[in-house]
Formats: sequence, C-alpha cells, structure tokens
Amino acid sequence: MAADGPERTGAKTAATVGVVADPVAAPAQVAGHVARTLPDLLSEQVDPDRDWQVDVRREQLPPSDESHTAMMEVASERIQEHGWDIAVCITDVVLRSEGHPIVADASHDRCVIVVSLPALGGMSLRRNVRGVIAQLIADMINADTRVKLHRRYPPKEHRLSALSRRFSRVVPEQPGIDTRILASRGDARLLVGMVRTNRPWQLVFGLTGPLVGAFAFSAFYTINATVWELATAMGLPRLIAAAVGSVVVMVAWLIIYHRLWEPTRNRRSGEREQAVLFNASTVLTLGIGVGCMFVGLYAVNLVAGAVVLAPQVLSNYVGGSLDPTDYLMVPLLVTAAGTVAGAIGSGFETEDTVREAAFSYRERIRRDALRESFERQEREGTRDGRDSEDVEDGEVGEVGDGSEDL
Repeated sequence: MAADGPERTGAKTAATVGVVADPVAAPAQVAGHVARTLPDLLSEQVDPDRDWQVDVRREQLPPSDESHTAMMEVASERIQEHGWDIAVCITDVVLRSEGHPIVADASHDRCVIVVSLPALGGMSLRRNVRGVIAQLIADMINADTRVKLHRRYPPKEHRLSALSRRFSRVVPEQPGIDTRILASRGDARLLVGMVRTNRPWQLVFGLTGPLVGAFAFSAFYTINATVWELATAMGLPRLIAAAVGSVVVMVAWLIIYHRLWEPTRNRRSGEREQAVLFNASTVLTLGIGVGCMFVGLYAVNLVAGAVVLAPQVLSNYVGGSLDPTDYLMVPLLVTAAGTVAGAIGSGFETEDTVREAAFSYRERIRRDALRESFERQEREGTRDGRDSEDVEDGEVGEVGDGSEDL
C-alpha cells in the first residue's frame, strides 16, 4: 500500500481509498455510491483484516493524453496530499486504445486506478464500477486475493469474473500501466454510455423555446374543431405515424438548424470514426429527449382535453357517436402538431444553448476539439492548394519571360 505507517483501528489496519470524481452528474453520483458500498465489498471479498474507508473529492480531471496517464498524475498528487493508500479517478472522459474503449487503467506502483464511465454502457453502471474497482484493488494488494472475488462467479481466464462476457483484462505494452480493462462490443457499449452521460431525459428543461412553443400551439389546437374531426377520422395507425413523424421533424430540425451534425468526409480515419460516433450519439440523445418531451406534453394535453372537451360539443364533430378513445386520439394529434410547432420555436435558441442542453460537458469539449481539428485541416489544405497554385503560376511566368527573351 502507498501510505507510510498505517494506523491501527482495533485489530485491523486502516486503509483509505481516495476517490477523485469529475464534478458532473454521472461521476459524482457514482462516486457517492462507491463511498457507501465499496468498504463492505472490500472487507468481505478482498481483505477482511483491513478497516476500509473511502474519501471522495470532487474536482475537474484533466482531459486524456496519448499515454492516458494525465489523470494518474493528478491522483498521485492527491495521495501525497491526503495520505491515501489507493486513489481512484472516476471520469466521463472517453478513453480508447487501438479503437477499443478503455473501462479502467491501473498502476500498481502509483496505487492509482482510472475508471471511464462511458465504456461501461448504460446498464448496472454503479455495480460495474464498484466491481471493477474492487478487482483492481485486489490485484494491487496481492495477486492471490483475486481468488476471493471468484467465490460467487465461475472463474474464466483473462476475464473479470464479475463482469465476464462484457469486459476483458489485458496487460498493455505501455510504461506506467499494469492492467487495462477493455469493453467488448466496444462502439455499441460506448455509444450507450455516451448517451447515458448526456442525460437526454433532461433535454426538455434546457430548451425553453421549443417547450413554450409546443405548449402554446397545443392549447390552440385543443380547442380547434378541425383537429377534433381529423383525429377521429385518421385512425390510430395514422395518428401513431403522425406522432413519430413529429418527433423526427423536431430532431432533424435541431440537428440541421443548430449544426449539430459532424461532417465525416475529408477526415482522417480515426476522426471519421469519432465523428460517426458523435452523430449516432446526437440522434439517440435528441430522439430520447424529444420523445420524453412528447410524452410529457401528451400527458398535459390528455388532462386538458378531459377538462375542456365537453362531450355534447365534441359529439357534434365526430358524427354524433362519441367513443372514449376519442379523448385519447384528439390529444395525440394535438401533441404531434404542438411538437412540430415546438421545432420552429427552437429557432429562438442559440447554438450554444442547444449544445449545453443536449450534451454533457465532456462531450462538448470533445466535439469542439474535433471541430477545431477539422477546421484546421481545411485551412491547411486550402493554404497548401494556394501554395501549389502559386508555384504553378510562377513556373508559367518564368517560361513566358524566357520565351520573350528568345
């Protein structure tokens, strides 16, 4: 362990695991869960002779460098500063190695672990993080203690026992990193993790323009007799198609109007793959976010329709026979029309506002870096093209001058 002269608590040796988490939603929440549950797990399955404690600190971690050791350096400094035995960094920065998403890196000499949340996907995130940290701590203490983590799971060679079939353990040929955990089905799992980190269900609260526009037009359409007649005449399949179409229209409008689509042409191969991943994340994030807005708006319109649409009045516009399902179909068409109107209302939002509402802080930084790299390449390409044209013009001029001399 890293600490000098560990304290004694009764018959047990005190051991402190320091957690440095990015001060944003997912890492901060996972760090809190780790603080509550990791000590018991370490006492039960790693080393029962130690009194395990977890100390959580929140600070903005540096972006990843090519060697993926920038965060480890910060963690090493915190070990010296706070007297921790082991330091764990929890971040939503995407880490990749040869195209594979990195779940975690561990350095035995530094007693540091770095965990990247996006590579863990969207299911059982907290449990998986806790399991990865416990396994890597067991490796640091004693390689033999890994057997203790296998008590409840069948052991598999080169696999994390608790996370088998989804994560694999490798030893990278890289100084300073002793163990690396990679995610299987990498891009798909990474995409799910990126969308989860974006928290698309909160998109609606960050875009007031579309929300206000959708509510305003929904109120108008709710008391529009033509909408009543259309809703009851269209039938359920057409209404569902209209609802899905309205969500697609709003997602497409947000992407096109606010320039959220990353171009893939004329990019390097690594940047092209990254741009494709960002575009898929954009579509899924906005699709889920707008879908949540649609469901909430439909619930409001459903209540409003039940209050406003008097049966004796509505029956005059639906052929005299009022069916209870009419009170479900009219709000559905109203919500679809209101969603399309909300897409137009998003034009009042700035591009920065939409990006802040749709993407996490780290993803915005990665997108900005990718965009700056692309713009820099375009400028360099344009400059190179102009230089080549100047060279050609110079050669032609020299030939012309020579001919005149002759």
